[in-house]
Amino acid sequence: MTDNGPGELSAESVGEKTIARSFELTARRIMAYAASIKDPNPLFFDDLRPGGLVGHPFMGFSFQWACRFTPQLPPNPRAAPYGVHALTDLRLDKPFRQGELITCQGQAVSALQIRPGVFQNTRFTLTDSHGDRVAEMDYAGITRGATLAGGPRIIEEIPAVPDVAAAPSPLFAQSIPITVDAAQIYTECADIYNPIHTERSVATAAGLPDVILHGTATQAIACTTVVDQLFGGDHSCVRRFHASLRAMVLLGTSITVRCLGREELANGNVGVAFDVLNEAGQQALAKGFLEVTA
Repeated sequence: MTDNGPGELSAESVGEKTIARSFELTARRIMAYAASIKDPNPLFFDDLRPGGLVGHPFMGFSFQWACRFTPQLPPNPRAAPYGVHALTDLRLDKPFRQGELITCQGQAVSALQIRPGVFQNTRFTLTDSHGDRVAEMDYAGITRGATLAGGPRIIEEIPAVPDVAAAPSPLFAQSIPITVDAAQIYTECADIYNPIHTERSVATAAGLPDVILHGTATQAIACTTVVDQLFGGDHSCVRRFHASLRAMVLLGTSITVRCLGREELANGNVGVAFDVLNEAGQQALAKGFLEVTA
């Protein structure tokens, strides 16, 4: 059987919105997400602490995953197998806190042709029960080998990322084992299921060498590692996370989170440059940037 590739995509979906769903930030939900990346931080587990629990910044991607559907648009099964998560930009106005009701909805904001294929970005907005914004995230993907009909369409750009000068050598480099059960634990505790991350038969049929760890799990682990190493584990101070996804992370291997630089930003916050290497020394995450309140 001949593989004819993903074919042609249209930018007509830009402007369309995903379904909206609401989620209560219960202690169970906050603890479950932290367990998904094996982060024992008391912020996520000590429900006797004053003010209640604080949620990990990346638990917003559990909400994004549940709200990614656009039932008003016809599905494109031909293109779906060629889609990969390429970039994340998460911007937090305030931390997730126990007891809040979070509503999440996305909108397709750009589609353009790049060399590897068609780049598409969906912006998800997360608001609390008062309608105030808690976070905004850009979740961008590439449909490899696709062509875009009718030219690009962009209604929102991803905000510019501040430059953080690289230090002469990494400020730290921490190796973290990715156990053979890591993707199963992340799938069930984060409630983000895609069988290429848990079932070898599906992963190899999709052309992968084996099951791979979710990109958002790699990013969440990187966020946790930088915050633990440089900011005393205080995830309530995180205001932005940006990274491009590159090489795969296989289960039963290890990753290395490297802090490449740290400096004060123009707004008075602190910016950190980082990357993540897989066991083969390839960049699993590139152009990493973390911003925290001073």
